[in-house]
Amino acid sequence: MIDAAASDLSFLPLKFSRNKLSHTIEAADPALTSRVGLKYFLTLFVPEYPFSNLFEALHTSEGREVPVSTEGGVQVFSGAEFRYNSGRNGKLDGLLSYIKPRWKQNSLSLSLSQTTAYYLREAIQGGTPPVAVAADLAKAYAIKAGLSNEDFHAYGDTFFKTWQASKRQFLTWQPDQKTVSPTQEEYLSFLLNFSPAPTELRLRVHFRYADGSASAAYTAMTLSNPMLYSIVTCPVGAAVLNVPSNATGYEVWLSDHNGRRFTETRTYHIDRSLQVADRSVLFVNSLGGWDTFRLTGEGSRSLRVIQTTAEIERKAGSDPDFSELKIISIEGEHELQASTGYFRKDQAAYLKYLDELLLSDEMYLITDKGHRPVQLTTTTNVDQQDNTDLVARSFTFRILDTVENHSDLPASQPTPARVTKWRGLNLGQVLDGYGKRTGKLAFSRLEKVFADDNTLVKPYSVKANVQGDPDYIAPITDPSIVVGSTPFPSAAINRAGTFTRSNCGANFLGSTAMITIPAGYYGGERAGDADELAEGRYNSLNTQDFANVNGTCVVNNVPVHFAIHHKIPMDTNLKVVGSADWGPVVDIRVDGKEIISNTVGATPPSIGTSGNLTVTPGTYDIIVQVEYVNQAPIRKCKVVLASKNREVKVEQSGYFAFDGVVINSSDEPLTFEVVNL
Repeated sequence: MIDAAASDLSFLPLKFSRNKLSHTIEAADPALTSRVGLKYFLTLFVPEYPFSNLFEALHTSEGREVPVSTEGGVQVFSGAEFRYNSGRNGKLDGLLSYIKPRWKQNSLSLSLSQTTAYYLREAIQGGTPPVAVAADLAKAYAIKAGLSNEDFHAYGDTFFKTWQASKRQFLTWQPDQKTVSPTQEEYLSFLLNFSPAPTELRLRVHFRYADGSASAAYTAMTLSNPMLYSIVTCPVGAAVLNVPSNATGYEVWLSDHNGRRFTETRTYHIDRSLQVADRSVLFVNSLGGWDTFRLTGEGSRSLRVIQTTAEIERKAGSDPDFSELKIISIEGEHELQASTGYFRKDQAAYLKYLDELLLSDEMYLITDKGHRPVQLTTTTNVDQQDNTDLVARSFTFRILDTVENHSDLPASQPTPARVTKWRGLNLGQVLDGYGKRTGKLAFSRLEKVFADDNTLVKPYSVKANVQGDPDYIAPITDPSIVVGSTPFPSAAINRAGTFTRSNCGANFLGSTAMITIPAGYYGGERAGDADELAEGRYNSLNTQDFANVNGTCVVNNVPVHFAIHHKIPMDTNLKVVGSADWGPVVDIRVDGKEIISNTVGATPPSIGTSGNLTVTPGTYDIIVQVEYVNQAPIRKCKVVLASKNREVKVEQSGYFAFDGVVINSSDEPLTFEVVNL
C-alpha cells in the first residue's frame, strides 16, 4: 500500500538559473527637480561556499533608468532594469554544478551544489537634489535548472512553490510507467524545498506481480537530517532495490520520518526479454535531475584515428625495410551509433522527451567499467510525427576520451599508493524540520589529508560533507545544546489571507480568513531564516480552500453611509492654518446625488458624514469634487479611499473619479481621507 500523502507542507520558491533572471529598481523620486546624472546599481551577493551563512559580493552592475516617457498625458517612470543572470553559464548558473550519481550507486545521496541562496542590493545615486540610497532585498534561492521560454513566462515564479505543492514531482520530465531492464541503473532526484523538513528520508518501494497482487511497502534506503534546499538522488533500479525475479514491476516514492509521502509515485515495468542490444545513457535533464535512457535498437561502435607522421631522409645504401615516414603520434576517438528501438507505448510523449537528450549539459554511457563521458553529436530530433505505427530514433555519440592504445581487461578499482582520508571542517548545528537545534553538530565541509600523519594532500581538495557520499562524516552529539532551542525564532504572524470566502449564500459576503503562526514556530541560525519559513507557511495556507473553511459570512444587504475625514486644518476664511494656502473644499456624489457637501478641514480634524443618505451594497462610480475659493496659492492634496487601496492627486480644482468601487455592508462607513500631497 502506498503511504498517505503529507497534506500540511509549505513549499518554498526558487529561481531557475538556466533561464534569464532580471530585476527592476524602481525609479527615484518623481519629484526630483533634475534626473541628470542618476545612477542605479545592483549588487549580487552569494554564499562564500555552498550553504554558508556568510555572503560575499559577486558582482555590481551599473545602469541608467529608462527615460521618463509620456503616454497620453501620463508620465511613466520605468526605473532601471538589470539582468543579473543571463541563463546558462550566467552569473548564478555558473556558480552551480551538477553532482553525477556514482557508478552503481546503492544509497541515497544529497547534492548541495545545484542550489544556492543569494540576495540583491539596490542603490541609487545622483540627481538633484542628490540621492544616495541603498537597500538589501530579501534572500532568494536559485536552482541549476530551467524551463522552456513559453513555460517560464507562466510558471517561472510559481513552479516550485505552487506546481510542486500540488504535483510533488521528481526532477524529471520522463513519462511515467517506464520500462526498465532488471540490471539497469535508474535514478530519481527530488528537491527538498518544503517545511517542515523531514528529519529522515525514506525511499519506499512495493512490488507488483503478474496476478495483479502487490507486496507490502517497505523502506529500501534511508537518509537522516537532510538540509533544506538540497537535492536528494535516489537509486531506483530493479537490481539495487532487490526486486524479486517473479515481480513484473514496482512503484517508488519518498516518505518522511512519520511515514507520510511527500513525492509523487513513479511506476516501473521490468522487461525481462532478451535484447540483441541493450545500452543505457545517463544524462542530466532540464530540471537538474538524472535520467537514464535505454537504447535497445541495433547499434555500432567505430574507432577513428588521426596519424601524425614525419619524413626522414633516406641515406644511400639503406636497407629495404627503411621507412622514409615515421609515425609520431596516433590519437583516436570512439563513436557510438545506437537506436532507441521501437517505442512500445507513449510514442508521442517519448518523442518530445527525447529533446532532453539534445539539450543535456552532461551525458555518460553506462558501461561495466564505469560511466564514460559522451557527447551527443546528433543535432536534430523529430519530436512530433503524426499518423505513425512504429517509431524509433537513432543517435550518434562521441566518447570523450582519447584512444592511444588497446586493451581488454576486466573492471577493477585501482589501489592508491598512500592511503588518504577526509577531515571535517566548519562544524555547525544540525537543525530539525522547523529550523531548531537537535543537539547535534555536523561538519559542513571536508578536506583531504593523508591517513598516516593527517597532513594535507596537495593539491588542496575540499568538498561538501553530505549524506550519501562515501566519505560522509556523521554528526556528533553535544549534550550542552538545548534540543529545540534557536538563536533566531520566527516572529508571530497574525495576518488576514488575500482570499475571501466564496461559498456564502445570497445577501451574504465572505470575509478573509485570519492566518496565525505562533512566535517561535520556526527557528534559524541566521537572522531572518526562521521568518522566511514562517512566510512560506503563511503562503501555503493562503488559499481559497482555507478561506472557504475559516472565513466568515456576514450580511451584505445593509445600506452604507459615507464619511470624509478632512485632515488639513483650515480657518474660517478657508485658508490652511499657519500658511497662505487656500484649502480644499470637498464634495462627494454617487449616481448624480450629492452624498456629502462642502466638507472643510478643522482643528482638530473632524469627520463629516452623509447623515441619513446611504447606498445599498453594489458597484458604483463615485465622483469627488474639490474646490478652492481662490486659485493661488492652493494647498495640493490627495483624496484617499484607504479601504479600497485607491487615491487621487489633486493639484487644482476639478472633478475626480473613483470608478468601479465595490461597496459592501462591511465598509460601513465608507470613509475618504483628505491629506496633504
